[in-house]
Amino acid sequence: MGEFAVLGSPIAHSLSPQLHTAAAAAIGLTDFRYGRIEVQEAGLEALLDSHPALVGLSLTMPLKRRLLELAGARGWQVDADALATGGGNTLLRPPEGPVDVLNTDVAGIVEAITEALAERGAAAAPWSDAADVLGAGATAGSALVAAARLGIAHVRLFVRDRTRAGDARGVAESLGLTASVCDLPDWVPGERGLTLSTLPAGALDADRLPYRSSLEGLFFDVAYAASAAPVHRALADRGAIVVDGGRMLLHQAVEQHVRFARLAGLDESLAEQARPTIRDAMDAVLRSR
Repeated sequence: MGEFAVLGSPIAHSLSPQLHTAAAAAIGLTDFRYGRIEVQEAGLEALLDSHPALVGLSLTMPLKRRLLELAGARGWQVDADALATGGGNTLLRPPEGPVDVLNTDVAGIVEAITEALAERGAAAAPWSDAADVLGAGATAGSALVAAARLGIAHVRLFVRDRTRAGDARGVAESLGLTASVCDLPDWVPGERGLTLSTLPAGALDADRLPYRSSLEGLFFDVAYAASAAPVHRALADRGAIVVDGGRMLLHQAVEQHVRFARLAGLDESLAEQARPTIRDAMDAVLRSR
C-alpha cells in the first residue's frame, strides 16, 4: 500500500489526518497511513518528485493553483471541476496508470449547503439568482462553480485587494456569471440571500460588521477554526442559516477517500459501496471535536 497525506501551509490545524484515518479503519483498511506535510508552492514539485510513495494526496492552501500548473506541464489528467476552477485539491498517483487531479471542493460546498437546507426543512432556497462571494483565492473558484450549480447568475466578489481578483472574476465570467468586484469592508451581511466566504478564519471581525437587526439567507464559510466562530454566532443569532467549513470538509473528504480506498487496494465497486460508512466515520470525528 502506498502512502497518503495532506499538503499545504499552514497545515498543523488540518483535520484531514483524523478524518481519513477514521474512514480507513471503518472500512477495514488496517495498513492505511495518512500524514501531514508542510510545503509551500515553490517546494511542491520537488516534494512530489522526492516522495514517489505518496500515492494519494489532499492539497490545501496555497497549493491548489500550483497543482494545476504541474498537471499541465506533466500531462496529468484533470477533472472538469479542477479545470473550471483553476485549482485542484486531490492528486492520485497510482503505481501504474494515469495520474489524476481532482477538485472535490465544489461537490463539498454544494453538498454542505444542500444538507443545511434539508435539515432546516426549507421548502425553497433563501436566495434568488444573486450571491456574494468573499475572497478571491483558489477556493473562490470552487465557490463560484458551486454558486452556478445552485442557480446563481450574478455575483459580487468582495476582496481585500482588488489587484488579486482577476482569476476569480475570470472563473465567474467563464461560467457565464456576471461579476463585479467590491471592497471587503463594504460587504453587508444579508444584502443577498446567499454568501459564500472563502476567507481565512479570523479575516472577518464580528465586532465591526454592519449587521441588520434580522437576517434571512444562508452564509457558507469555508473556515472551521475557532476564530471564525464569533462571526458565525453573530449571523446565526440574527436569523441566518450558517454552514461552517466542517461540513464542506466532510463532504469533499468523502469524495477523496472513495478514490484513496481504491489506491489502497479496495475494489472500485466496494469502495463506492463503502461511501456511507466512510461518511459516518468522518462525521463522527467532526461531531466530537
